[in-house]
Amino acid sequence: MPVDLTIESIIALAGYAGVFLLMIANGAVSFPSSQVLYIVAGYFIAQGNLILLPVALAGALGNTVGNIILYELVRKHGRDFVARMKLFPTRELAKVEVAFHKKGAWFIFIGKLLPAIKVFVPIPAGLGKMHRGLFASLMFAASFIWSLGFISIGYFFGKSSDLFGKYAIILVAVAAIVLFLFYRYLNSDEVIREVER
Repeated sequence: MPVDLTIESIIALAGYAGVFLLMIANGAVSFPSSQVLYIVAGYFIAQGNLILLPVALAGALGNTVGNIILYELVRKHGRDFVARMKLFPTRELAKVEVAFHKKGAWFIFIGKLLPAIKVFVPIPAGLGKMHRGLFASLMFAASFIWSLGFISIGYFFGKSSDLFGKYAIILVAVAAIVLFLFYRYLNSDEVIREVER
């Protein structure tokens, strides 16, 4: 069964609680897709089955909880834990940690609003031992903004995968540019000097 149908059935059955629980999973392990979930939820809102604000709040709270779980695991177990996930080479982790200390909250907030980047945001925050309250606040604010954007697509255009595909291409292009700029910064003399100290 396609993922969007599974998401649709869970939301139809469990409503706001379903959105909350699915978004905990998304925040912790990046599955299911938040974009698909919110577009489906937006469609339900348009049909009068759900209300916008509770959906956005449930989703943002759930995603924040999931992000906090990942953040706490990384914060407690450090680079070794992330290395076991085989997402980044150890040297790259060191550079990400340095970059986070230099750019901090801006990297966390902007990164959380971009596909492909947003799923990794709790990792540098955990490695850098970012203040828990600030981290949770930024995650909630960015998650809430993210939810409104994709709920709006579902509300106004329904469950159109064609529209989602076109919108996703734009988001991925923007994310690719940001990733390129961030990668360049990670390999700048400023960061390399810090890593090699």
